[in-house]
Amino acid sequence: MMDEFGIALSSVTAHLATNLDNLAIMVGLILTVGQLRTVGAYLIAQVVMLTAAYYVSAGIEAELPHQVGYLGFVPIGLGVYALLSRFFTAQETATDPMTKSHILAIAALFLSVSFDSFAVFTPLLADSGPSYTMPILLGASVSALVLAAGGAALASMAPARVARLERLEWLAPYVMIAIGLYVVINTGTDIT
Repeated sequence: MMDEFGIALSSVTAHLATNLDNLAIMVGLILTVGQLRTVGAYLIAQVVMLTAAYYVSAGIEAELPHQVGYLGFVPIGLGVYALLSRFFTAQETATDPMTKSHILAIAALFLSVSFDSFAVFTPLLADSGPSYTMPILLGASVSALVLAAGGAALASMAPARVARLERLEWLAPYVMIAIGLYVVINTGTDIT
């Protein structure tokens, strides 16, 4: 029971850390497009991303059970790349105003910045046993709902407070590296 709770908590943390960019986008879109359309599109994107991660991980685990641990290098690589990009380039933030956008277009926008979440959850699901699949997906779902509610609440606050939240984005590469290391190190214990 404690193991399932621990993996669910890890899933919540990983999802939160890899979705802070989505949260910032969500707040901006709520202010320009509207709350219902933006939150709905975000939740659709998260369901698509988690479903894809689940099915890709199931296929990989069935076909290549001994190589699943190597998937851990994907989030490690993305985390290292994000850290190096941050170090060598100045971050530019440019937002295009979106007015009256279709919900699927907004969902596609959220999906386009959710690859880091996909890259974290695919190996995590592939490496974890079947008894951990539901806690991982449940933890990520709870995180998505909390982020959606948080985005709606933040949109009503002053933009200065939202800018402080964006500073937490620095945490995402470290979480990706940690999840990747977990997958790489833990896989040897799963192979029988």
